[in-house]
Amino acid sequence: MHHNVSYNLFRLNNYGINYSDIHAWKGNYCSKRCLTYLRHLKEFHESPFVKFLYNAASYIFFLLLFSYYLLFDFNIPTNEVPSIHWTEILVIFIVTTMLFEDIRQFLWQDSLSLAGKLSNYFIKNIFFSLTRIASYMLFYIGLIFRFTYASTDEELSVAKIILAYDLEIWYIRSLAFLGVARNMGPKLVMIRKMLIDLFFFIYIILISMIAYGVASRAMYNYSDPDPNDLTFDGRSIFRNILYPTYYLMYGSTDKELTALNQNRDFATAIATQVLLAAHMLFVNVLLINLLIAMFSFTFDSVQSQTDLVWRYDRYALIREYFDRPPLFPPFIILTHFAELIKLILRHLPKTDRSTMRRRQAKIFKMIATSREVDRDWSEFESYATNLYARTIVFGQPLSSAALVPSTARQEATQITLDQMSTSQVSPNFDMKVITDEIASIKRALGDLRTHSEEMNRCMQWMIDAMERVKMSKEPKPKLRLARTTIDLQPIDV
Repeated sequence: MHHNVSYNLFRLNNYGINYSDIHAWKGNYCSKRCLTYLRHLKEFHESPFVKFLYNAASYIFFLLLFSYYLLFDFNIPTNEVPSIHWTEILVIFIVTTMLFEDIRQFLWQDSLSLAGKLSNYFIKNIFFSLTRIASYMLFYIGLIFRFTYASTDEELSVAKIILAYDLEIWYIRSLAFLGVARNMGPKLVMIRKMLIDLFFFIYIILISMIAYGVASRAMYNYSDPDPNDLTFDGRSIFRNILYPTYYLMYGSTDKELTALNQNRDFATAIATQVLLAAHMLFVNVLLINLLIAMFSFTFDSVQSQTDLVWRYDRYALIREYFDRPPLFPPFIILTHFAELIKLILRHLPKTDRSTMRRRQAKIFKMIATSREVDRDWSEFESYATNLYARTIVFGQPLSSAALVPSTARQEATQITLDQMSTSQVSPNFDMKVITDEIASIKRALGDLRTHSEEMNRCMQWMIDAMERVKMSKEPKPKLRLARTTIDLQPIDV
């Protein structure tokens, strides 16, 4: 057994997935034990599961740190050194290291062309890509306002608003860590698909809101304390037109009806009441229920493939953390410096580039050492696929003998035939099998005869109907009952 394992290990290249050390250490017991411990420690920290735990813990620490400084230590920069709190400095450093890691992941994709990298990184997972880009953009835009437009509390509020929205996106990004859970992973897929459904409804709902808001405010003045409150500026339009009509979707009609009932006899108030009823019927009854129905369809379609969706998401997550460095933010910057040094060394003129490129091209699969080994693996996979298909179609149990390659089976064919020729087969067993097969054939023929008789009756009914309406001058054909060999020569067993 050990010999077979060692032989299979030598059939793998060292730049693919290989969890075994094929190079035995030649040395004394103490040095060998020490290096074995260090190798195990290195492999432990390079496993995708451990990397995932480290990154999840560091991300939780980052969210707590970001929340703390934004709530309690977000003040106007001073003239001291440092001008901001140490928590903000640490948050800036962590976000920067995360940005470097995302850039490294983008550049180190399997696709060689820029178009392929953009497609894999953005189009295939557009939801998380947009949240990732928005989180970095808002963070650095908030920092720019933080240090250039923060002389007063009013100016500082601009940066605080931007960073607060950015913190919300960072919290949403933490949902990606739930994809590893079997029960929560498919729920994230449902949320992404429901957001796509909601996106197409936003335009319809927005048009309905603007239409009712503008038409109702044009007919009736809702600003009773101050009739001149509605002015042509952004804040007034949002406060008097968009905000009230938006909350109508949730059934908040108290303020709307109270304002209309103050002058209920006015023609504009009556017309606005009619318009409000039509708006509530269209938006709250029709559109909202249609959106809920689409959500239900999306939920059912994903729920029926829960296990499959979870396996795909889990594979993508393992693939991502397989390529990640073992360190986590902010210490991941050390691995970035190391990779930068390797990149510089690879471009030096006196460096053996072939060896370094081979070491860098570590990919997420096992690599055979030769084409013959790869052909043997492909043949094994084809036999395994064929065997699995046979078990599904015929209900036969799995057998490892069917996975033997054709060359080995050809060598064993003569031995098997010799064994079969010398073996004695029970005649009673053969007769029982033949009897069961004949009975099965008779049942199948009986079913076919019943089906043919039903077809004959249907055809006869159609011919009689055509004769009654005189669709043809030719005489109707006569149908004969189908007869089988079972009727002519019954088999007695």
